[in-house]
Formats: sequence, C-alpha cells, structure tokens
Amino acid sequence: MEKDNNKNDLSCCCCISHIFYKCATKNPNKIAVIHASRHHTTKSSTVINHDPVVYEDDTRFTYSQILQAVDSLTRRLHFILHSSLFTSSSGPISSDQSANAPRIVGIYMVPSVEYIISVLSVMRCGEAFMPLDPSWPKERILSVVSSSAVSLILCDSILSDENSSHQTDKTHWLTDGGGCSILVISMETVLNKHFAHPSLLWPCGNKKPRSFCYLMYTSGSTGKPKGVCGTEQGLLNRFLWLQDIYPLCGEETLLFKTSIGFIDHLQEILGALLTSCTLVIPSFNVLKENILSITDYLQ
Repeated sequence: MEKDNNKNDLSCCCCISHIFYKCATKNPNKIAVIHASRHHTTKSSTVINHDPVVYEDDTRFTYSQILQAVDSLTRRLHFILHSSLFTSSSGPISSDQSANAPRIVGIYMVPSVEYIISVLSVMRCGEAFMPLDPSWPKERILSVVSSSAVSLILCDSILSDENSSHQTDKTHWLTDGGGCSILVISMETVLNKHFAHPSLLWPCGNKKPRSFCYLMYTSGSTGKPKGVCGTEQGLLNRFLWLQDIYPLCGEETLLFKTSIGFIDHLQEILGALLTSCTLVIPSFNVLKENILSITDYLQ
C-alpha cells in the first residue's frame, strides 16, 4: 500500500522540479550522489558507509546539498539569461521573444554532480538544456553550438586526473568558435556563494509553458547531426511508466553509466533523484580502460 501511495503522489506532480523538491525536502540528509573513486573497483580503500556503500576516497552529496546547489545556480542562471545586457550567439535576447521558445543552455561537462545540478537548474529556470559531450570532436561541438543558437554554455571547473583532457582552461576554442558566453561552475562555489534573487515561478506555473525542455543531437552516422527537441512531459511519462513497471522505493542504489549524448542518461538521473534513491557516478576513465569493471560498480 505504501508503494501504491508513492505512485499516486508521483502521478499527481506537475513537473520534474516539483518532484525533486519534494524528494529532497523529505530526505535532506540522505546520500543523493556518490562520485566513485578508482577504489570502488579495487576495493583497496576503507568503507566508511554501508548503506549505500561509500569508500573513504569517494565524494558524496546529500539531497539537501543538491537542492541548495540547484536553487543557487537556478537563481544565477535566471539573472544572467534575463539580464538586458546579456547577449547570446543568436544576438541580444529580447524580453518580447516567444514565451514558448525557451533559451537553450549548453552543458559541456563530463558526467558529474555539476552536470546533474546543471540539468536540474536549467529545467527549474523554465529553459532548455543541451548536453555537449567533451569526448566529441571539436568540429562536432562547434557545429552543434552554431546550429542550435545556444544562449549560454555551462562548463565544469573541476580539474582532476579524471577529466584532465577536458580542462576548462582549454575551452577558449569553444568561446571563440561558438561565439557565446561560458559560465564556469563547481559544486563548491555553487554551494558557498548563494546568489540572492527574487523567488521564481515553478515551470508548471507559467501560463505559456516552454515548448521543449531539452535539445539533443543525433549521431550523424547517416549524414549531418540533427537536433531533436524533447518535452518535459515526455521525460515524465517515461519516468512514470518505468516506475509503474519497475517501482523504486528509495532504498536502491543506481548507476550513472550512459554517455550524456544518449537520452537514456536522463532516465538514469531522474530515476534515482525523483525516487529518493542514491546515484553512483563511476570513474569513466576506468570504464574506458576496462568496460567489464562496470560489474564491480554493480556489485
């Protein structure tokens, strides 16, 4: 009966932002995201938490921290995108542009907690996000940025061994070639620097809701990559459908294993964070070196 009530609660929610807010406020101290270290596969480090399993070299974030970061970044993005001085690759953004056409915010990051809060923040703003996988060739990224008329690009500032090949100080080519502004963020700065800004309407409270909430590009294997727009209702429908067939009750630990260039990665994120589960982000360098290491994470 408890699970059935949970399903009913979810089906009544009007937007993804509301569902996440509800989960985060109900479980503020629960671990939401774990950045797994290499020791997650070697088991050579000390376990400091058993439910879920956390090693001493892992980095963990609670639902309260994720919610605080999303709130802070949302306010900052809203201020930037609605500033009269702000210009995008398509020129100045006018206040009378179609309310149904959201501004597109590119997210140029490897899978990380920063990527997750960026997705949730852009959706909370009522705008649309566009994943930009750093592993793509530069020519493809610039082509996508140009054809999408992106308003702003978010970059990850964390410079570690894991993503040293994608350091943000090497993204000048993206600024020059893409012709748009870049905002560099990190979980630490987002949490420590609260951006004061008036309260925002929930996306579902907008009388003229956005026509789409994300933009993703096809692989281009049969020609030039094409942009595909997706709606929030579509993401919700898939989430609720899977929740009905394979219900999650908040006790599970899920894995963020899919490239951000594929739509399935969104279900991995939402499936965890909209049901109060824990999401583990593996070392993608380890997965590249040995794809079978994914079994160690699953264990």
